[in-house]
Amino acid sequence: NAPYVWVKTPDNISSWKFFDQLLYECYVVTTPGVGFGPSGEGYIRLSAFGTKEDTIEAMHRIQNKLL
Repeated sequence: NAPYVWVKTPDNISSWKFFDQLLYECYVVTTPGVGFGPSGEGYIRLSAFGTKEDTIEAMHRIQNKLL
């Protein structure tokens, strides 16, 4: 019942670096996994609290900027 999705960072970049990239290049807010301890390094956490429309928009931004 936890509305979060954990995602591995690409190319083994740090969770903070990927967080910054998503924030400043895509304007998408995530949570760096390392904030939850050393085992979270290399992951980001996404929330499922947003609306369907906001989630689709975030995915389009990531796809257009990073992929």
